[in-house]
Amino acid sequence: MSNSYISGKGNLPILTVHMVVKNEDQWVWYSLQSVLPFAARILITDTGSTDHTVPCIRSIASPKIELSVVQAATSSQVTAARQAQIEQTKTDWIWVVDGDEIYPETTAQEILRAVSQAQYEGIVVKRFDLLGDIYHRQREGVGTYHLFGQKGHLVTRLVNQHKIDGLHYRGNYPMEGWYDSQGISTQQRSPEKWYITDNALYHAMYLRRSSLGSNLPMFNRSKYKVEKGLSVPGPIPAVFSLPRPSFVPDALTRRSASYELAAAILTPIKELKRKIL
Repeated sequence: MSNSYISGKGNLPILTVHMVVKNEDQWVWYSLQSVLPFAARILITDTGSTDHTVPCIRSIASPKIELSVVQAATSSQVTAARQAQIEQTKTDWIWVVDGDEIYPETTAQEILRAVSQAQYEGIVVKRFDLLGDIYHRQREGVGTYHLFGQKGHLVTRLVNQHKIDGLHYRGNYPMEGWYDSQGISTQQRSPEKWYITDNALYHAMYLRRSSLGSNLPMFNRSKYKVEKGLSVPGPIPAVFSLPRPSFVPDALTRRSASYELAAAILTPIKELKRKIL
């Protein structure tokens, strides 16, 4: 993986990554490795993991990573953990990365090119919502979002806190969002000030995210899906082939025959329901 875009080198702005996790041991190692070369600092708050999430994080020997462990039993406490990260951040740019989000190098480089341009106050990232493995994704027309005049699988992931007065979180996880000092959501600001990427991140929300199980009964985690989907375009991110600790699963494993059979049966039913609803 190239280091030519490491934050703080040349004239590039410095990025601080924010991550809040709980039971993410299937993907958090890959997630961190994918953004590590591009961030100056990574603030991680674990809110009570009981799987191997914390060992996965601690296995990455980097002075950039600052891990704190707190107990968050409610959605409001998760939002409070995110707010605390804002208060610890001095850099212009905040980059929110979830433990199930993996960035191809091309996407990370595009983000850094965008933050180096003075006109943007935030960045929306396209995403591949993975189905069954890293080789398949949900169709673009399913579960789309409307952001800044575009529709699709989109998520606000970076914000320049020094361009938005009084930046803070409002709402409880997983419905929290960024707001300014006047209580106006960042999603209501001028679209021309927000950059939308051409490249996508890999989003493992619909995959097994913890060794404890696929559907953990907490907050917004019961999302494991069985569906055929489409092939993910382009080469597989190099981060998935990095040497890894023994407790980190092999991300290159393909969907099982039983998954394929179930997907073949369930997909037509789901598509019919979507048409009716």
